[in-house]
Amino acid sequence: MKRIFNKSQQTAVGAVILTVILLMLMPEIPRARLKSAIGGLFLPVVGISTAGQSAIQSIGRLNSTTGDGPLTLNQEPDQSIGLSFSPSDLQLENAKLAEEYRQFIEASGWEVPVPWETKLARVVGRDTFNWWRRIKINLGSNKGVRFNQPVISIRGQLVGRITEVGPLTSWVLLVGDPNCKFSALIKDSRSQGGIVSPRQYNPDPRVVELTYLPNDVEVRPGQEVVTSGLGGGFPKEIPVGQVLDSWVSKNGLYVEARIKLHANLNQLETVRVLTHF
Repeated sequence: MKRIFNKSQQTAVGAVILTVILLMLMPEIPRARLKSAIGGLFLPVVGISTAGQSAIQSIGRLNSTTGDGPLTLNQEPDQSIGLSFSPSDLQLENAKLAEEYRQFIEASGWEVPVPWETKLARVVGRDTFNWWRRIKINLGSNKGVRFNQPVISIRGQLVGRITEVGPLTSWVLLVGDPNCKFSALIKDSRSQGGIVSPRQYNPDPRVVELTYLPNDVEVRPGQEVVTSGLGGGFPKEIPVGQVLDSWVSKNGLYVEARIKLHANLNQLETVRVLTHF
């Protein structure tokens, strides 16, 4: 067997030497044709090798771009291109989109229709010594803002009134402040009373008290409270809040009720100033 292999090897070497000699002795044109024929026999092998090298280089570039290392058969398609997100990232993105949508709705003038003329204002500050009671808006005397003008939310709910007017900005006293008293009534019974600040500490700045209601009036949780229009400070029928509970005063002369304001005073970013009512 070894002898046969040696003979085959010697025959192959002899054939190569003979081919080289023939190429050297042959004229130019026949020699070129023979070289082309011999090269054509090896083209498929060379093509496969070149294609393999190109594919390997492409895979290498893809791995270096994604930084995720070599791809595996079990790897998800999103992972191969580096598009993996954690649940916390998705929650943050959803919260950001929701906030941007809410701000867009407010800034685009999406307002509940009201029967009064209003001007849109942006909240630009709060009183550091009275955080829950006063806000600053970006409208002043240059925009026709005047002392004591009512202020409502985008949805038309009572927020407060103007107490200080500057050239470019104004201060708004919010409904929960003890100095922001006004006349209000229970909408379905038309029983009138007055809104005051809570007499005891309440962690919710949206809770106020309705006092001086007649003893013969039935006050139920969930009843709507609106401004009465008496006194001229606020127009009639501005939504104020809903009744939480009620009780008879200590002297027994009238009924009092706790009211949950509709407007969230801690989340005010855009408000409306009533200019004519």
